[in-house]
Formats: sequence, structure tokens, C-alpha cells
Amino acid sequence: MRILHVTPDYHPAKGGGEFFIKEVSERLAARGHQVTVLAMNSRGMRREDGARLPRREAINGVRVHRFNHTYQMHQRFFGLRGAHRTLALAFDTDARAMLSATPCSAAAFLATLRIGADVVSVINWYHGSLAYQTAIARQFGRFALVGIPLFHTERPWAHSPLLAQALHRCDAVAVMTEHERNFVHQAAPRAQVHVVGAGVDPAWTTSPGDARRVRAQYALGDSPVIGYVGRMSSTKGVVSLVQAMQLVWREAPSARLLLAGTGLPTVRARDEQLWDTFSSLSSAERERIVVIERLTEEQKPAVFAAMDIFAMPSVAESFGIAYLEAWLQKRPVIGGRIGATSCVIDDGVDGRLVHPDRPGELASSILTLLASREDRERLGAAGYKKCQARFTWSQVTDRLEEAYKQAYVARLGTLRQPTAVA
Repeated sequence: MRILHVTPDYHPAKGGGEFFIKEVSERLAARGHQVTVLAMNSRGMRREDGARLPRREAINGVRVHRFNHTYQMHQRFFGLRGAHRTLALAFDTDARAMLSATPCSAAAFLATLRIGADVVSVINWYHGSLAYQTAIARQFGRFALVGIPLFHTERPWAHSPLLAQALHRCDAVAVMTEHERNFVHQAAPRAQVHVVGAGVDPAWTTSPGDARRVRAQYALGDSPVIGYVGRMSSTKGVVSLVQAMQLVWREAPSARLLLAGTGLPTVRARDEQLWDTFSSLSSAERERIVVIERLTEEQKPAVFAAMDIFAMPSVAESFGIAYLEAWLQKRPVIGGRIGATSCVIDDGVDGRLVHPDRPGELASSILTLLASREDRERLGAAGYKKCQARFTWSQVTDRLEEAYKQAYVARLGTLRQPTAVA
């Protein structure tokens, strides 16, 4: 099949959605499909060596076309006086809200039609304008449309009536969890929905020696370590985690909090809640926190292995790949008791679920696990088995490939056989 993935951002952009689309794109290409990605990468993004991202390149068999000025053009337009009044002449309230929040791209719209794909998949519908314009393109092109919305059902954007319309135009919808499937069916009862999930690479492991080196590098010693890996954001539960640790330290002052990831606010405007929480810490509490701001994919396994507990009590998620990454190192996890996470973590079997806005409940769960190495090992081992059985990237790609095939047959008839890509 000729597959086109339309996405707000692509490698080297960081994030769960970006990681998902990179992994499945490369694996589908390795299976003989012709895979092209249209990405709106922008905001001054560069390679790690400082070089600018090219407009076109091939990465591990995937053809990547970038529209590197989409975000800037959006910001410039809405910086103009009268921009909103101009939109009001042609669009209703819902459309104006979507267009003002996230950019669309006429160039990407035309490329979607010009490339001649058999299957077009649009991912990460938080960027609603891009998802909606791709759904409109289906009316003018001969391709099957598959949505991969990554809905955060707790957030207002997921309930946009325009996204509900886009769901109706999809030939299939690929979702992360049963919770997201139910959410999609409420908006589009007749939608063909496939639960594909997210994944990890079973070979993504490390050695005890690597974990010891991380502990030595950051002066963690033999202290109990509660860790978090991901974007530093209050929505990811970092505020609740820090507040919970303030309670944990009353009973276990030797415990350490390890925060690894980008986005720790340096100014209040970036995340006021997170800023206020860190500003309120005493000097003694600050000394118990280790922050790793630049973490490569190669370093991640050892960082997870250096933890005793992984905690990410997000208030909104579509899945949460970090739970799988912790499980692959046989570490117990704690997540927020929300729809998506409750489909990933089996409470008491391979992790713990807590109310994401109750630091006391999180602190109690942390202290209970710290008190029992046997429980930590049992939960971590169960999570590891779950990853191997259900959540490898190979299995995720199998499920997504089948969704693409079914959408293609439903829309276009006879299935095109994969051909080798030079």
C-alpha cells in the first residue's frame, strides 16, 4: 500500500504521538509499504547537531515532507489586527475556535491530494485544524482515511463538534484504548474502530551496572528513588507528584525524586501551577530532587532502571508509553485513575491507580510500595509480562496495518499488494 501519514510534528520532535508515528512509519516501510509523512515541524526546530531540518528527506525508508513555516504563518496571521473579525465572515464559532487554536496548511492539503496514497492517516487531533482539513480532503481524493486522534477525553478540545464530523468521514479510526473506543463510538456510532495501543521495543533493556552508574552520577546512592520521565507539566501530574513527595519525606526523608524530561518552567507563564509548586519548596526539599533536563533515548533505560517506583499521575492521557518503558525495566508504576490509564494499568496487578489530584493518596501509595520490595517486584514483573504479550511495536504495527487494510478494502475494493521500496 501507499501510505500517507499527516502529523503536526515528526522526528526529531519529542512526544508520545511523535514517537508513535515514527515507530509505525518505519516498521510499515520495512514491511514493503511506501510510507510518506507530511509534517508541520516548525518553531525553530533543528537537529541535535544544530543543522536546520530539510524540507524533504528519507529517514529509515520513510519519505518525510516538512512544511516548516506552518506554525509561524499561523502566529503571524492571528497577530494581525482584525484577524478574528475576518474569520467571522466565513466561519462559525466552532470553526473559528479551532482555526485560532491550531494551524491548518493549504500546502499540506494539496499535497495530501497530489501524492496519490491508498491510505491517508491523520494523527494527533489536538491539532484539530489539520485533522479537519484532512477529513475534507477525503471528499476530493480517492483514498481511505484513517484517523488516529489520540483523544485526551478529559480535555475540552476532544469534544469539538468539528472533530466529531471528522470521525464520521473516516473509513476507520485507530485508538489507543477501549476507553477511547467508547468515546469515539459516542460521537460516531457507526465508526469502524480498531484498538491498536502503543508499544515498546523488547530489546530496549539495560544492565544493573548501567542503573548503578546513573545512581552514582546523580549521587542517589542506595536511597529509595521515585521517578518521572516525560514532559514537565502539571497535566502530566508533576505538581501532584512533587506535593506527594513533600508528604513522603515526612516519613521517608532519605527518598529521592528523580525528574527527567524537558519543560521545567523557568518563567511563571509557561506553567503557573508547576512554577508555584517548585517555588514553594524549601531548600532541604530541593536537595532531595534530581532533575535531568536532557535525556536521550539511549539513556532512558538506565534511568528507568535506577528507579524503585515510576509515577505519572496524569490528569489526561491517550495512553502513556512511559508506563510501558518502566515495565520493560520491571519497575512498578503509579498512574492517575482516569479513563485511558485505567485501561493500561491493572490496579493491584501490575501497578497502582490513584486520583491524580489527591497528593495524599499518591503519597500513601508510594509509601506502601517503598515498604514492600516483594510488592514492587511482583508489580514490575507483571507489567513486564504484559508488555511482552500485548505491547511490542511489532504487535502494534500488526494491528495498525490490519486497520489500514480493512479501511482500504472498504473504500477502494481490491487490496494492493506491498511492493519493495528501493
